[in-house]
Amino acid sequence: MTNPSENPEWEGYELLATGDGQRLERWCGRVILRPETAAQWPWHHPESLPAWEGRYTGNRATGGTWEWHHPLPDPCIVRYKSLSLLVKPTNSKHLGLFPEQSANWEWITGLIRASNDASTTRNTPPKVLNLFGYTGGATLAAAAAGASVSHVDAARAMVGWCSDNARLSGLGDSPIRYIVEDAVTFLQRENRRGNRYDGIIMDPPSFGRGKGGELWKLFDHLPFLIDIAQEALSDSPLFLLLNTYSESLDDLSESMISRKLTRLGGSSEVVGLGLTGSLDHQRLPLGTAHRWSVIPSPLLFR
Repeated sequence: MTNPSENPEWEGYELLATGDGQRLERWCGRVILRPETAAQWPWHHPESLPAWEGRYTGNRATGGTWEWHHPLPDPCIVRYKSLSLLVKPTNSKHLGLFPEQSANWEWITGLIRASNDASTTRNTPPKVLNLFGYTGGATLAAAAAGASVSHVDAARAMVGWCSDNARLSGLGDSPIRYIVEDAVTFLQRENRRGNRYDGIIMDPPSFGRGKGGELWKLFDHLPFLIDIAQEALSDSPLFLLLNTYSESLDDLSESMISRKLTRLGGSSEVVGLGLTGSLDHQRLPLGTAHRWSVIPSPLLFR
């Protein structure tokens, strides 16, 4: 697996170094310091690292504030291959983009293109559903590969951000449906309607609250989420992708995911996502991708 800090396909993003619960990155030419719970090791030669130009204060994803010596340019646009992605500070430590997800984008793209190349009977593009879609990196990767995509997120601002990214990437006229809705509610409704998808992408939060204030805990809801997602797959499905974060799941949960994904046959794999700092060469683990497909991954890249 490649990582964005060493991948020449990335323009405008670089992970520099990590340590002491923080990550140092370069976004659009600005050096930014942010909290990172996975970086539980000391900085490597901190005296040699560049000084931050922007930072998020506080030790958690929320509850802090941004401080700037030199703000990000407006707009700040990061590019990955043909995709252009708008980056800006949010009320949390995030900037609207998770570069480690590019490994999943490559996997999705390979499956969709392989399906299109092999199909002699398909009259319409593959249908892909992106749940908890955020700002739409996976949505745009699937659309650019030739899929028709339904992008679902409960936050209207995130759905609008995805639409902006599509326009910046030259995909404004692509068959992307933008839906502001709770992901589980939408998926249940699609199942009742009999609507089916050839590929489903899910990146659920570890914790959260629904519109009615109900508590979402991934550990409790994950078996049900996988069940209703598999129900929404078409008769000739291509893939199902589930992202989780290692600190939120134990070994029994990981085993449950694997059992549920492989009950449809096909091929299942578990891939650790992460980035490697260009200055300290320290790998930063950033969650796990659970991938199910009808095509084993090595066959995609022959």
